[in-house]
Amino acid sequence: MITVKRGFAAVLVAAGSFGCAGGAGPSSGPEPVDVPTEVPAGVDSLVAVLADSVADESFVEETEQDEALALQEEGRLLVERTDSLWLVMSALIDSAATVNEEDSLAARAAAEEGGVALVELDGLLRNTELEVDSLARLTAELLDSAQVALERAFQLNPFDTRSRTWLAQVYGLQARRLGQGESYARAIDELEKLVLLTPDQHTVYAMLANNYFYVENWDGAALNYQSAEDTYRATYDLVVEDPPALDSAIVFSYIQAQGDMHVRRLDARRATEAYDRAFDFATTSDDSAYIAGELEWMAWDENNIASAFARDSLLALEQAGDLASAREGYAVLLEGLTARTAIDETDWRLAIVDYNIGNTAGAADRLQMLVARTPTDSLGAPVDRAYERYFDDYGTLCLNLGRTFRVELRDSRTALKYFTQATQVTWSGRALAHFEVARLVQGNPTEALASAAVALEGEDTLTVEQRLDLYRLLMELTRRTGDFELAREYRDAYRALSGG
Repeated sequence: MITVKRGFAAVLVAAGSFGCAGGAGPSSGPEPVDVPTEVPAGVDSLVAVLADSVADESFVEETEQDEALALQEEGRLLVERTDSLWLVMSALIDSAATVNEEDSLAARAAAEEGGVALVELDGLLRNTELEVDSLARLTAELLDSAQVALERAFQLNPFDTRSRTWLAQVYGLQARRLGQGESYARAIDELEKLVLLTPDQHTVYAMLANNYFYVENWDGAALNYQSAEDTYRATYDLVVEDPPALDSAIVFSYIQAQGDMHVRRLDARRATEAYDRAFDFATTSDDSAYIAGELEWMAWDENNIASAFARDSLLALEQAGDLASAREGYAVLLEGLTARTAIDETDWRLAIVDYNIGNTAGAADRLQMLVARTPTDSLGAPVDRAYERYFDDYGTLCLNLGRTFRVELRDSRTALKYFTQATQVTWSGRALAHFEVARLVQGNPTEALASAAVALEGEDTLTVEQRLDLYRLLMELTRRTGDFELAREYRDAYRALSGG
């Protein structure tokens, strides 16, 4: 029921789900005509007269409805829109005027025509064989046709809630198709009037909330998603026969949407309250996972939603390759954070950006301080498993810098310092770091053997090629120290691994 994530909730309301018949107009009406009133058994005559008076303003006879349908087949009442349309509509809404019979029939015909266009559009969108260009062209034609017909219907009879609902939906579809903010405004204006005329229709509140969402009016969206929930829960069982059970999926969608809008409003308290309520109505594991994810996302910096949004924006910059802007943003963000985990993560991201822009010294210093201040267990591993990536990146950085100094700069002393540092960190490549130390100091067989032996203990973390290199080095070192039997064992292990 919800389209998402953080960007983004809009409750989907089917075009035909709002089941109102033509709405009742204002209480005043045309001059009374002397028409005999039939008084059914058990009904007071004054009540019968009053009922007939209301019916005259609300209904047309069945024969007239048939004539209206015939008019639809005879010709489409499509007219060009004029700049004065909205003035006419407003005047009709605010006045006490009623709709005469001729306009009512014409309005129904135009509304039916608009409805036919919407049905055709629904079928078109379900056709997966159409090419994108053809689909876009036909969609535009049908939406334009529906809009012209429904605007004509509304101009003739502003009290028909069905055609008004369709018209509001068309405005919303046009806005999303064309990116026209004024179409959203028109849809909102229509739906605001509709909720006054049909306060029992939760789907109208949902559509209104959706359109407020599209124009980024988070307050209006949150308020109307709340109204949609309240109205649905108050009216869902108001039927004569076989009242349905409360649909948890509908309630969940409205509550989740409220939470999403409060996130947009940067109101962590109300967002948390909404998400906590949503858990009670989650019908699938995906629903529950979504809510849990949003709560975790908000908690990143102790429910400082602005910080969480800033982090997301900076990640997007980083992924887009704008590393300079990302680095500047992370530095600013870091100054305002309060949660230790958020501070550490941002420090880590700053180090990664520094490394990628060539500031390897700054990256190494930052990661060193991060690892040094992280609580560890008896084996030196971070207590918080989420910090393992920080340890891995620090170990990898040290290993890469060691190789740079050994191969490119031919500075074995500095290389050994980086390799040795990499052996002091509990990370996934620790065995490889010991191997690099052994290779670098093989002029000292005793030291080299000690490091190579540690690397051998973690050989399962090495690639096949790295393990073969390690066996060759061990075989050479043990020969030089006079341990020929052990050298043969390493030779056999090498042959077994290499298949030779």
